[in-house]
Amino acid sequence: MDSQTVLRVNMFGEFSMTYGDTTIMDQNSRSHKVWTLLEYVVTFRDKEISQNELIELLWPEEDDIGDPSNTLKTLLHRVRSQLGQLGEEDLRKAVTYRRGSYRWAPEIPCHIDVSEFDALCKRASKEDDPNKRLSALQQAIRLYKGDFLPRSALDSWVMPINTYYRTQYIKIVYEAIELLTQTGRFSEALAICQKAVTIDIYDEGLHLAMIKCLLATGAQRAALQHYKYVTDLFFTQFGVSPSDEMTALYKDVVKTDKNMELDFGVIKEGLQELDPKSRAFCCEYEFFKDIYQLEARGAMRTGEVIHIALITITSDSRKPLTQKQTNLTMDRLGEVIGTSLRRNDVYTRYSVTQYLMMLPSANFENAQMVVNRIVAAFRSQYPKMPVTLQNKVLPLDPLET
Repeated sequence: MDSQTVLRVNMFGEFSMTYGDTTIMDQNSRSHKVWTLLEYVVTFRDKEISQNELIELLWPEEDDIGDPSNTLKTLLHRVRSQLGQLGEEDLRKAVTYRRGSYRWAPEIPCHIDVSEFDALCKRASKEDDPNKRLSALQQAIRLYKGDFLPRSALDSWVMPINTYYRTQYIKIVYEAIELLTQTGRFSEALAICQKAVTIDIYDEGLHLAMIKCLLATGAQRAALQHYKYVTDLFFTQFGVSPSDEMTALYKDVVKTDKNMELDFGVIKEGLQELDPKSRAFCCEYEFFKDIYQLEARGAMRTGEVIHIALITITSDSRKPLTQKQTNLTMDRLGEVIGTSLRRNDVYTRYSVTQYLMMLPSANFENAQMVVNRIVAAFRSQYPKMPVTLQNKVLPLDPLET
């Protein structure tokens, strides 16, 4: 082999082997067992693997495969043919067979991303210098390009290894973000967050860190958009409301730090709705609370009666609603509420299955009529929806001083 050229093996995000300018990778499902054998031998490259272990791995539920030992040797020949495509004859012998056992030839020099990842994580954990620790963490994060052997992700032997590496990756991501934000390097932290949320989209902590980094870099609008994306994601996928930490962060998102603006016309223009519609005003719950408290102050002074109404969806049978049914029902109910209320009325999605509305200048009877009209409109438009709409109307409590 050329002493200057080293075999490069990638196992994060894909399984590929590169030697010089030539790369081979699994793109043909018909050769899945060939690549499984190669992946397994590379993964457990430090030990000899018995042919019985490989036979159980490759044909776990196939009793009639003729002579399994010879079938495995035939598969080894196909593996060597794949390795031969790299253009180096010695690489054909990278998977060896001796005395009934298979293994990766230890004399073949190679760089394997998972090994480098492990080494960098270990180095970072032992490093006392924050800068050197951060450097090792960043190198490891760059190596992690996705799940371990994603095309074999459902194989039972791959799953625990994939879980280990993903957990380790998320751990070092949090460490790197903390070190970067402590020194004000928010743009670098943001880049790490943006990659990490594509790998583990349901880790709320990563989304929180990303929103904070967006705020710190002045990307106010992007922070607000990402907040709305995350809350919608958790509503629709898991049926859970935003956490207290997420809703508290929302208040920081909407606090815009403006430079001094002397043109009052520009200020007025900025206050106007970008897309005014003939429907009620839908807002985030944190905004709804502010509006409620403002109305409560006014009610104390003027004596005006204001009511709030709550509509809750439940299954109309003993079988609970699926998450898909809940999401569809809430989307449709939200549209009906928006078009049934007046433009100056305000409503919000309070929880996974509830909408909260504020109805100013309405006595109890009128407020109840409004809610009944919403329920009737929903029933008229979606008569086959398997849900019951429960509602409750209460007066707003004036703020006593």
